[in-house]
Amino acid sequence: MRQINSTLYLTAGGLTVIIFVMGVLAGLVIEGERVDYMQGQDETQKVNFDSIQLQYLYLSSLQSNKSCQVLSNAINKYIKETDEIRVRVERYSEKSNIKSDEFSLIKREYVISQINYWLLASKTKELCGGDYVTVLYFYDKDEADSRNQGFILDYFKKMFKDQILIFALDSKFDEEPMVQILKESYAVTDEPTIIVEEEKFEGFQSTETLRSLFCSKYNAKPEYCTA
Repeated sequence: MRQINSTLYLTAGGLTVIIFVMGVLAGLVIEGERVDYMQGQDETQKVNFDSIQLQYLYLSSLQSNKSCQVLSNAINKYIKETDEIRVRVERYSEKSNIKSDEFSLIKREYVISQINYWLLASKTKELCGGDYVTVLYFYDKDEADSRNQGFILDYFKKMFKDQILIFALDSKFDEEPMVQILKESYAVTDEPTIIVEEEKFEGFQSTETLRSLFCSKYNAKPEYCTA
C-alpha cells in the first residue's frame, strides 16, 4: 500500500511539474507573439507617419490647401489606430512579467507617435484652417479620476468624431523624456490634466464642463453642440 501511495505521489508530482513547465512555455510563446505583433504594428505606424509628414511638407511647399481634407482624414485615421494600439500595449504590459523591457520600448515608440501626430495635427490646422479641436491628455492609469476622465473623453470622441483629436500620454511614463518636457512646458503637476488648444485644465473635468469648452472652440458648431 505504501509503495502504491508513493508511486501515486511521484506520478502526481511529475504531472504537476510537467503542467507547470508547459504553462511557462506557453506563456513564453504567447509573450513572444504579443511582442512580435506589436513590433509589426509599430513598423506600420512609422511608415504611416512618414507618409503623412511627406504629405504635409508637400502641401506646405505649395502653400495650397487643395488636398487638406485628404491629409486631415489620414491624420485622424492614423491617430485612432495609434491610440488603439497604445491601449493594447498598456494592457499587455500590465499582464506581462516576461519581456517587460520589450513592451516598455514599444510603449515608448507609441508615446513618440502620439506626440508626433499631435504636433503635426497642430501644424496642419494652421496650414489648412481645419475646424477641429486638439486635446493633449495627461493621465495616471492607476488613479480613478484619470480612468473616469478617459471614459468621458472617449464619449466626446464618439460625439464629435473627426472634429476632435485626442492624444493621451501616460504622465508617469519616465522612459520617454518628451513626456517630462511637455509636462514642464505646460506646468502639469496633477493628473488628469487636459490641454485644449494650448489652454490647461488640471484635475477631473465633468462632462458638462468639457462639452461647453469643446463647443466654444468650433467655428461652425457641430450638431451635438446645438442639441
